[in-house]
Amino acid sequence: MVQPKRKLAWLPRGPRLWALVLVSVFVLFLMVYEGAVEDDQRAANFDALPNSRIALSPIKTQVPEAPLPPALDSLAPPEGIGMREPQDGSLVDQVTQSVPKPRKVEHLIKSGDTLEGIFQQYGFPIKTLYSVLEADQEYLVLEPLQVGDRLRFETNEQDELASISRKIDPSKTIAFVKHEDGGFVYKEDLKPISWSQLTKHGEIEGSFYLSAKRAGLSDANVMVISDLLKGRLDFRRDVRAGDPFDVVLKQGDVDGELVGGELVEAVRVKVRGQYYQAFLNQTDGRFYDEDGNSLTPALRRWPTAVSYRISSPYNPNRLHPVTGRTSPHNGTDLATPTGTKILATGDGIVTRTANHRYAGKYIDIDNIGKYSTRFLHLSKIMVRKGQRVKRGQVIALSGATGRITGPHLHYELHVNGRPVNPMTARIPTLQSIPKGERAQFDQAIASWTEMMDAKDVL
Repeated sequence: MVQPKRKLAWLPRGPRLWALVLVSVFVLFLMVYEGAVEDDQRAANFDALPNSRIALSPIKTQVPEAPLPPALDSLAPPEGIGMREPQDGSLVDQVTQSVPKPRKVEHLIKSGDTLEGIFQQYGFPIKTLYSVLEADQEYLVLEPLQVGDRLRFETNEQDELASISRKIDPSKTIAFVKHEDGGFVYKEDLKPISWSQLTKHGEIEGSFYLSAKRAGLSDANVMVISDLLKGRLDFRRDVRAGDPFDVVLKQGDVDGELVGGELVEAVRVKVRGQYYQAFLNQTDGRFYDEDGNSLTPALRRWPTAVSYRISSPYNPNRLHPVTGRTSPHNGTDLATPTGTKILATGDGIVTRTANHRYAGKYIDIDNIGKYSTRFLHLSKIMVRKGQRVKRGQVIALSGATGRITGPHLHYELHVNGRPVNPMTARIPTLQSIPKGERAQFDQAIASWTEMMDAKDVL
């Protein structure tokens, strides 16, 4: 059987075949032409193109002679301008070198600012910051930074930091001033506070807390009142709708600028015809009832379950054990092993939990009345800012954080914002007002009672 011939699969067909044929014919003719035409004929064809030039005759009119242009040397800038000197320092160094010395700088604290970043911004070395923080260890007033506050810097003729200051409130400005030995010392500028009194009145409608808030009392003052009267009055079960309450407050100011919040001086709550009252004794800062019995919760003397050895006592004139410079020791150091349970020495509110380069992890607690406490060098903090704590509650574990020579607890007691010896200071206990102060106290009660009876704001 005869096999049909197979067609070549790669051979173009139809229009593609004709296109290929035409291209091949064109290329063939081009090759024939190139071989037939000589180079001389091409040159003759090129010379046939126009190649003439237009000759211009010189202009006869005379033009006034123009001045010569200035020499390039005369156009050069004065010496030094536009020249870039070798730069060995940072950009901050270049900026600060152009600032007149000594200089004064005020920095408005913004969100995200840190002390290290602020010092770098103004060209102060990090070792200077560490010297300031070392001096701040016993006061802890520079950190944490508060948005809207201002830091003021002053330098000397060498543009070294001479002082840094911060306005705590209208009555108090603190500063760290450079000492001749290179360190910094703490200083205060205090202004007298003018005090005014006012009363607030309300009736129970719902809970006491909400009723007190409607009357204009702050959360802190509601807590103070609750803690003062809780031993005699149950605000959840005893009070009824319509029961009245009255509070006398005092507010401080400096030249019309308010200082802090309103402080409770006297309070009374009427329940089923009976008054439950608390009055502040100006002498010791504690609250008593109308019979002179103490209402201020007692403070613990020791912040631990057992008494540990005092490794470093309270001493405002102490020589610092590391630097050797005179540096006050505003608390008492207890030789507690790392992990020892630390107890709140009184009821209060946690106002600060932080970590300091030298003080380590620490806690501040605002206790009832004029008392506050501070605990440094902790290994673990077990409370948070704004939390209410009770006397004897475990708030932390002791440790060795910060710059110290060994594990211990640094405990501080403050009265009216100033440190005192926590081992010897008079602390609130369940006692009566001294007889020698009773007449003055009764006179103050009469004045406050008159204000609360008046039912208006003074």
